[in-house]
Parts: sequence; structure tokens; C-alpha cells
Amino acid sequence: MWRISLLSVRHYWALFVGTFVALALGVALVGVSASALMSTWSVPTSPQTGNASVTLTDGTGTAHTLTSGDVDMGGVQSVLAMAGVVSAFVTVFVVAGTCAFGIALRRRDMGLLRLIGTGGGQVRRMVLGESLAVAVPAVLTGCAVAAVAAPVAVEALNGTGLAPVDLRPGPSLGPLLFAAGSGLSMAVFGTLAASRRAARVRPSEALREADLDARTMTAGRWVTGLLTLVTGVVMVALAPGAGAEAATPLALFGTMALAVAATLLGPVYLPLLLRLAALPLRWADPVAGRLAAESVRTSRRRTASLVGPVLAILSVVGAFTTVLSTTGAATEADDRARTVAQLIVEPARGDALSADVLTALRADPRVAAVSAPAELEVAVAGPHSVWKEQAAVADPATLARTHRISVVDGSLAPLRPGTVAVSREFADWYGHHAGSKVTYGVYGGRPVQARVAAVLDGGSAVPPVLLPSGTGGASAAPSRASVLLDGKAVDSPRTVAAELTARVGAERVRVVPSAEWFSEEATDQDRLNRLVLGVLTVPSSLYALIAVAGTLVMSYSRRGSEIAGMRMLGVSVAQVRRMALWEALSTSVLGVLVAAGVVAAGARAHQGALTVFGAEVPLSVEWGMLATLTAACVLVGVVVSLAATGRLLRQAGVKMVASRQ
Repeated sequence: MWRISLLSVRHYWALFVGTFVALALGVALVGVSASALMSTWSVPTSPQTGNASVTLTDGTGTAHTLTSGDVDMGGVQSVLAMAGVVSAFVTVFVVAGTCAFGIALRRRDMGLLRLIGTGGGQVRRMVLGESLAVAVPAVLTGCAVAAVAAPVAVEALNGTGLAPVDLRPGPSLGPLLFAAGSGLSMAVFGTLAASRRAARVRPSEALREADLDARTMTAGRWVTGLLTLVTGVVMVALAPGAGAEAATPLALFGTMALAVAATLLGPVYLPLLLRLAALPLRWADPVAGRLAAESVRTSRRRTASLVGPVLAILSVVGAFTTVLSTTGAATEADDRARTVAQLIVEPARGDALSADVLTALRADPRVAAVSAPAELEVAVAGPHSVWKEQAAVADPATLARTHRISVVDGSLAPLRPGTVAVSREFADWYGHHAGSKVTYGVYGGRPVQARVAAVLDGGSAVPPVLLPSGTGGASAAPSRASVLLDGKAVDSPRTVAAELTARVGAERVRVVPSAEWFSEEATDQDRLNRLVLGVLTVPSSLYALIAVAGTLVMSYSRRGSEIAGMRMLGVSVAQVRRMALWEALSTSVLGVLVAAGVVAAGARAHQGALTVFGAEVPLSVEWGMLATLTAACVLVGVVVSLAATGRLLRQAGVKMVASRQ
């Protein structure tokens, strides 16, 4: 059967080109993502000799030595890992869909093979052979593209500033082998289900003249679709009550599960939606509109395959951009709502405010309170491990005057030596409460066992661990101060800011009103968020657009007789072109609408898990990015459909009807 598989691929090259392109680009995408991630692993994180360290013992009695100055690659690695997840999801989605679609378009051919005595097992081996015949050169092509593109991608990543140090392309053999194995696995597993369906094709299928769908919803498709639907619904339903950290993966993967279910169950509900959407077409363009409506209604598998890539990429991109943007918007809104201080003071030069600057601020009669947490990194010991944690030296009572902070447990008072305050998130995650013990160590010092004096709820204003004054010595210096004004000065923060700047010295400090400072921070954060979203979504979006074009090419490669028959019945060239236009628009728009519903469900669930002090959580949507991607999907669908239709119209109608497909 291997020879037949090779001849089949050679003869139906137009049908297999979509699978080849999808798999090759998918392998390249996975290979580039893996290479970029490996380049972060090759960065030496060990600090230079002489950096301060601290040794702590966890609950099991194991000693751990942590050193300051380590390069933290966790942020960029998380971004690249998420980018890999997005790329893998879209690749598996598209490759499995194109493999199944290619088999569905050849039911008559399978029937002919069965009619001449070919057994079901032989048909299945032939289909798997076709898959390997396409997959092997596609994987090799994808690996070659990845080998060339990976260094360029790493250099582009350095230009974004997401990595704390410049990355260098590492060895490419491991990522390329991983990408090649992933590609072959996707091709084989994507074809297994389709090969089983091909083996069950009856010989009578060879006698069918019309390419109508028969039993589009198989038992496997029903089971998988319903399971993913239930999984997605459960994850989205659990997200609102799961807390901010747990809600993010629940909302993201729940949305992905709903997108998969929407595609698998597409032949069930898409015809009804398309029938409703086609009503205006029948009225506006009676001939072309009716032909387009009947085509998308009767060819349910083809319609679902065309809607699938658009639905997948818009769902994934919409979910990631909306969840990440909403999280950032909620954090920024919570910081604004909790900040009572009217002024923010930052150093004009350097990274820290000096003690005499803070003394000068507190000495001003218009200043009621100045909170200036001095951030530092500490090591914290737990029952089974020791980890690095962000802390700050600050007075909780003063911090509570400049910010809206509530006491969850314990009492709000100045910290004494041997006591700490912790954030509510830290307490919930590690099981602490007022009176419990926390063992921590400042780098260069000795382990300290402190009692938790208070558990505070203050959003990002409260670091995970608050330490008493004097901790950290000269190394702990504040990078920012919040100033609470008193009396009439409250009504003129801009004037007071200018006077404080002149009094302390413009060359030493920068004093701005809180609202202005938050606006500047929001702009910088938006810029960073767009960089992250670009790394996450742009490569997979381009891949999905190419997959949309490939699926359309596959579809039109089997529609020669259909279009030739229309021409013989008197349908004009313009009407055929308009039919193709209405088909492309209706399937693309329907994919957009279904994706919008899926993303809305996940976004609302994630929004319900976030909290903003005294206000409603804002829902942030990257409308510009989503609108651009939507327009690109529609444009690709229209251009490829019209181009493929024009190619078929240029062929002789009678010859096309009589020719072998």
C-alpha cells in the first residue's frame, strides 16, 4: 500500500499541500519556540564570586544556601512557555483538522477502493502511508526553517527588553529533534481517527455523484466534543471563585476547551446559524446568495473545517490578550483606588531616595505622612523548600495612612524586632496567620525566626513580607515614597509638588501628583503588555492565517465539477464569483462570532475572580489587535476564495465535468 500512498499524494498534490504547509510551519513554530526557551536555560544564573548569601534549613532539616544577585529568567521563560503552548495548540488544532478534512473530501475515492476489493485495513494503512509521505518532507522543511529562523527570533527577543540579559542562540539539535518528533506525532495521531473513518467507507460511496456530507458526526467526534465542552464549562464555571492566581489558567484553558468543542460540534449547530445568516443574502442576491447558502448548509464538514482555523486563532488570541490585559487593568485600578497619598516622590538620579530627602519631606508642615518601603529580597524557609521572596522594610501603620489597607488578622502597629507582617496572598498560599512563625534570612545575615504580627490586605501596596525598621542595614533603601498632604494642601497637590521639588532640589527628587504618576506607569505597563502579547500571539496568528488559506485551497481543489456544473446550467461568471465571496464572508464572520462568544465566556469568568478596592473590575480588551486579526482572517478568506474560483472558471466546463478528479 505504500506505493499507492505515494501515487495518491502525487496525484492529489493540491489536496495535500494544505497539510504540508500547515505541518511544516507548525514544526518551524514549535522549533523556534523551543530554541528560544533553551537559550534562556543556557544563561548562567550563578552569581559572581563575593555576592552575599544566606543558609536556611527547611522543615525536613535540609540546609539550602541561596545567593543574591542571581539572574531571574523566570519572567521571560514564562512568556516563552506560554507562547509555546499557544503555538502547539494552534498547530495541533490545524493539522488534525486538515488531515480529517482531506479524508472527508475523498470518500468517493475510498469507496472505489472498497468496490474493487480493498480491505478496510489496507485502506487504513494507505491513509497512514499518505500521512507519512507528507509528514516526513514537511518535518524536514520545518526543521530547516526553524534552524534559520531561531537565531533571528532570539535577536528579536533581545530587542524587546523582556529578558534581563541578552540571550544567545544555544545548540539547535535538541529543539529541532523535539520539533521533528512533535510534527510526526501530530501528523500520525491527526490521521488515526480519519483513517478509521476511511476504513469504514462502504463501496456504495463510489456511486455517489454529489459531494454531500454523510454522517459528519461520528461517535468519536461526539464523545470528544462533549467531553471538551463539559471540561470547558466546568473550568469556566470554577474560575470566578478560584482566586486571582488560579482563575487565570482556568479561564485560559477553559476557553481553549470551549474552542475545541465549538469546532468539533460545528456540524451540529453551524448549519442552523448559517441558514439564519443567509436570509439577507437570499434577499440581496437571489442567485449567488442562494447558491452560497445552500453550499455552506449542505457541506457541513467543509463549512466546519473552514470555520475551525478562524475560530481557533481568534479564541486563543482573544483569550490570552483579554485575560492578561484585564489582569493588568485590575491591578492598576486597585492601586489607584487604594492610594490615598496625593504625591509620589522618586529619585531624579539613581535608584533610591536618601534618608535626608525623606527627613526633608517629613519636616514640611503640609505633609501629614510619608511612607517609603525599602524593598529587598530575602530567603524564606518552608516545610519542604527554601525560596526567594520579595520583602520590604516599612512601618505598617504609616503605610496604612498613605494607602487603604485592611487588617485580616492580628493588629496594625509598628513592627518590633522579631516580628513581621505578611500579605493576605502570602498567608493564604503558605498557611500563615497572626502568631505563626516565619523563618527568613537577609543575604549576608543569619536566619531569623519571626512571629507574624498581622496579615494585611492591601493589594500591591503590601509586599509579601513586611520587615521591621533596621532590617537589611544600609542595603535597604526606598526607591519611591508616597506623601499624604494635610490641611489646605490637599486641594493643590500640583502646587505643593512644585514647591517640594524646589525645596529638596530638582536634581535630587521628582515629585508628581499621584494621578499623573499612575498615568505614566499605565503607559509604560501597556507598552510592556503589548510586547508580551506580541511574542505570544503574532507567530501563531501568522501561522493560522496561512492555515486558513491552505484549508481553502484544499476545499476548492475538489469543487471543479460543482462550479463547472453551475456554468453549464447558466450561472454567470459574476454570480459564481459572488457566491464564492458570500461563502467566504459568511464562514469567516460566523467563526468570528462563535470565537467572540467563547472568549466572552472565559473573560467574564476571569473578571469575576479579580477584585478592585471599592470599584468594579474593568474588562480590558485589545480591540486593535483583535480587529486587525479579524480583518486579516476575512481578507485571507476572500482573496483565496476568489483566486481559487477564478482559476476554476478559466478551465473548460465540459472538460472539467468529464475529467478524472
